[in-house]
Amino acid sequence: MKPLKLEMQAFSTYLERTVVDFERLNQAGLYLISGDTGAGKTTLFDAICFALYGEASGSNRSSDVFRSEYAPNDIPTIVELTFMVGGHDYFVHREMAYYSSGKPKPSNDYLMVEDKLTKGKKEVTHAIKELLGVDATQFKQIVMLAQGEFSRLLYASSNDRVKIFRNIFHTKNLQELEDKLKNKDRELEGAVSKKKTELDTLLASLSFNTQEAYNSESLTLIKEHLDKMLDDVNKQDVQRQKQTAEYKEKQDHYFSLKQDNERIDQLEKLKKEQAELLEHQQDIISKSTTISHINKALEILPMEKECQSLSDNVEKLSVEEKMLKATKAQLNEDEKQYQTRLIKQDELKKQSEQLHDTLIQAKRAMNMLEALKESQDAILLHTKSIKQLEEDYQVLEEDIAQKEKRIARDNKVALHQNEEQVNQYNDRKNKIHELADLFDHYNNKVENYYEAHQLYLKTLTSYSELEAYLNKQYALRMQANYGVIAASLKEGEPCPVCGAIHHPHLAKRVDDVLSDEKLAALEKKVTSSKRDVDLKFDEANEKKNAILLTKQEIKRLKDELKIAEELDKDVFIRLLSDITQKKDEAGKSYQESYTHIEYLKKLSSSVAMSQKVLDSSKAKLLAMEKKILSLKSAIEVAKTSIATIKQQYPDIESYSKEHLITLEADYAQIQQDIKAITTMGEKLKRDQAIYETKQQANSINLKAAKEKYDIKKQAFDQSLNERFDSYENYQISKNQQNLLEKMKQEVDDYHMHLKTIQKQLEDNEKLVKGKKKVDLSALEQELHEQELSNKEMDERYYALKNSYESANNIYKKMIKIEKDNARLLKDYQLYHNLMIATTGKNNANKISFERFVLASYFENIISFANIELSMLTSGRYEFKRRQEAKGNGGQGLDLEILDYESGTYRDVKSLSGGESFKASLALALGLSTMIQNYTGGIELNTLFIDEGFGTLDDESLSQAIDVLMKLRETDKVIGIISHVGELKNRIESGIIVRKGERGSQLTVTA
Repeated sequence: MKPLKLEMQAFSTYLERTVVDFERLNQAGLYLISGDTGAGKTTLFDAICFALYGEASGSNRSSDVFRSEYAPNDIPTIVELTFMVGGHDYFVHREMAYYSSGKPKPSNDYLMVEDKLTKGKKEVTHAIKELLGVDATQFKQIVMLAQGEFSRLLYASSNDRVKIFRNIFHTKNLQELEDKLKNKDRELEGAVSKKKTELDTLLASLSFNTQEAYNSESLTLIKEHLDKMLDDVNKQDVQRQKQTAEYKEKQDHYFSLKQDNERIDQLEKLKKEQAELLEHQQDIISKSTTISHINKALEILPMEKECQSLSDNVEKLSVEEKMLKATKAQLNEDEKQYQTRLIKQDELKKQSEQLHDTLIQAKRAMNMLEALKESQDAILLHTKSIKQLEEDYQVLEEDIAQKEKRIARDNKVALHQNEEQVNQYNDRKNKIHELADLFDHYNNKVENYYEAHQLYLKTLTSYSELEAYLNKQYALRMQANYGVIAASLKEGEPCPVCGAIHHPHLAKRVDDVLSDEKLAALEKKVTSSKRDVDLKFDEANEKKNAILLTKQEIKRLKDELKIAEELDKDVFIRLLSDITQKKDEAGKSYQESYTHIEYLKKLSSSVAMSQKVLDSSKAKLLAMEKKILSLKSAIEVAKTSIATIKQQYPDIESYSKEHLITLEADYAQIQQDIKAITTMGEKLKRDQAIYETKQQANSINLKAAKEKYDIKKQAFDQSLNERFDSYENYQISKNQQNLLEKMKQEVDDYHMHLKTIQKQLEDNEKLVKGKKKVDLSALEQELHEQELSNKEMDERYYALKNSYESANNIYKKMIKIEKDNARLLKDYQLYHNLMIATTGKNNANKISFERFVLASYFENIISFANIELSMLTSGRYEFKRRQEAKGNGGQGLDLEILDYESGTYRDVKSLSGGESFKASLALALGLSTMIQNYTGGIELNTLFIDEGFGTLDDESLSQAIDVLMKLRETDKVIGIISHVGELKNRIESGIIVRKGERGSQLTVTA
């Protein structure tokens, strides 16, 4: 993420709209933010953090203090940030607006990239978090090292570092895997217990059960009892079916006699119903006659309707004929008006042609007028350019004269400096003797240190081999856990760690792993070896300190004598010999002569460079002279063009755009009038043609309609006379047509009913012929007694059968539950082993799978950070990840410092203020480098530092600046807030913030 532009309004100390162009600062790579105390330097970082996450850069400041104290309620607080991620530009807008009463309005925050817009405070913050891959807290610890929080990442606990690295390295899925396995383990354990309870409950529900709890023999005992029950059920069923057959035989005989009695009764009832129907026969005959008359009326009814329709059509055509006569009168009136306007059309055409010629002439004149103005403007522009070139020409002449004087002056300075260097080394000889004695003492101390250092290295090698072997055993223990997981994987089923369904490279199971006792003994041996390393380091370091003191004294004398070469006896002999030989020549040495010659070479090169600049300036002067002549020639061409235009159009100055617009409007109006007359004539012709067509068609249609009506009316009258005595009788029958269907239905129903009864009489007489009614009461009593006996037997049978089926269903359920329980138990054992492996409960250090992965990433971060820390501390300190455990959890990401001067491991909290700043800076840079090189999905190539440099001494400050300057080569951008003067001298680009009466102002320098 790189900021490109920041805009603020009514934000903290910035009342007016303030813009910071970071693109210029990004090109520099390293820039400084300086200014008055309290002017608003840290506010710039607050604005960036507020734009991204809606909160301040420091945890001790909240976003509700961002409102400028100078801002009235009608001016909203606005922060806008344009930044780049992954080659794309993003624009985020944060706003805090207020009503006139001072009450805050709803937020108007949004994020925009290309054509995609995200709105809402929470939505924007969530989108930024997804984009950058870190939340506000992680962003402040990694990218924005705010005032008072510089060392929070350094001092973070192991658990806090897990939270920071989880989002950065996307290991949340590993944590979720651990949680899922824990939940699955608890779920399966509960399911197994539940199945056992279900089996006990079902066993207790069996009436014949004699066991207290379910065991492996329960199902066999239940099956034996069920087989015995089934045999009893079958025996009772045979007896029940025999008794049922006897009952059915008696029942069939009873129903046969009962049916004969019912048919005899039905025969008497049908005879009575037939007599009643015959009494209504005359009424049915009358209705049949009426139906015949209605049908005749319906036969000629369509003819009557057709005659009525033809009559209506004749009436309609007659009305249209009257309307056409009125249309003819209106057309005659329109013809008179058209002839009157046609006379004026010729006059309008003549006016149009005259205006068209005038308009063309005016347009040509206007074009010439524009050309005239362009020529006049060109003369003014060329005249101004000539004046500017003449002024530049004069300035360049003066600059050339000054450079020629400076070249002459530099030659004099060189001669003067050469004379001053003659008498600089008068006491050189005595100091060389002193340096030779000190050099002998230094060599003796180096030999003593070398022996002690070799002994330290030998002890350190032994310790490193033991430590490497211990780490290898830790890795084998973890690999053994993964081998357990891999052994349970099946092709096509998802891996619980990565989710893949194909497993081409399974982790191999490792059996050769040290026991817990042997591993503990190895850990003690490593600790003892480390104590030996520390002791030997202290002895070697003491001798090293003595060497450093002597070396510093030698360096002081070498610097004072200006001896750059490495010292030995030959050097001392040569130096003393040179001084003795050249004592008469004022103590010049070979080294002084060599230095003077090199200086003169550089001075000569400087003179040559100045001469090149002078020659270049003279060439520019000659080019200016040519440019002036070219512009004067262009002015003469423009003047000639103006004279030609005025000769062709003497009155051209009188033309204007307003006159041209008036002519065009007049011409357009005449054209419109001519078109209106033409349109009127065309419409009149169309209307006349339409009238003639309609009038002719209507006359023909009216005649044909009358003739057709007369024919149809005659045919209707003839049909009416054939069917009815009078028109009134026809009307009566026609009006009764709504009763036709009802009367038809009544007649049809009567005949159908009569026919049905006659058929039933014939059938019943045949069935009961020769039979008489029988008394059935004795037979009914016998059947009733037999039915009660059957019912009692059924009840006994179904009670036994239901008891068997219920017990058998329970037995089947128990079989199913037993199978399910066996499957669940197998799954439980698998997931329980996986849960133990991923949570670290089966390894000595109790390190979970996620912490093991993050520890690997942390080792890489420490490797990158140690490169920077070595430069910042001259190789004194080195980060180490703490190996030994503290408790049963929350370990694996603890940090400590190896101090090479004392040879001991130290807690990071024991560092001084300046040392903790260096360590924090190195760790932040290491994390940033790790993210840039390994994660790919997170792009954090910007680092902001707020203070902290004031705790450094001069040498440490110089080292820190060198490290930061080097980072520019890796496309990293670093912004620093500081009051340290050395930073201002070393860093040219930056932002200067100043206080004002109503807010702060800033200036960007790059």
